[in-house]
Amino acid sequence: MNVKEYVKLLHDIKILERKVVDIFEKKLGISLTRFQIIKYLYEVDVATPKKIAQILEIDAAAITRHLKKLEEGGYVRKKRNEDNNREVLVEITEFSKSKIDQCVKETDIREFIGPEFTKEDFKQLVILLNKFNNNLI
Repeated sequence: MNVKEYVKLLHDIKILERKVVDIFEKKLGISLTRFQIIKYLYEVDVATPKKIAQILEIDAAAITRHLKKLEEGGYVRKKRNEDNNREVLVEITEFSKSKIDQCVKETDIREFIGPEFTKEDFKQLVILLNKFNNNLI
């Protein structure tokens, strides 16, 4: 692959990412990053903002802004760690859990991209994306 083809590929990936994220956000009514935060909390129950930032590879200031919006929307709740009063813990609310459950039940990825893609296509895509990500560390 020459440089021109490589640049075209990167551009196409960027456009695809933008389109998929826009569709996802319109469907769910929440940004992808905020959904990732509540999905992570759904899996672990409670975490510190620092841990969330590390897991999602997002800077701490951005996590703080997202958590503020999520708290205002009733998706998460912040509380002080009883063992270490300086530490803030974030937990998912029941409202948020119900939204994730609803999303899992109602969201079919084929609605986003069309029925012509098979399960095997998605498996291959995941394999290729993992190859890229693992080699670009």
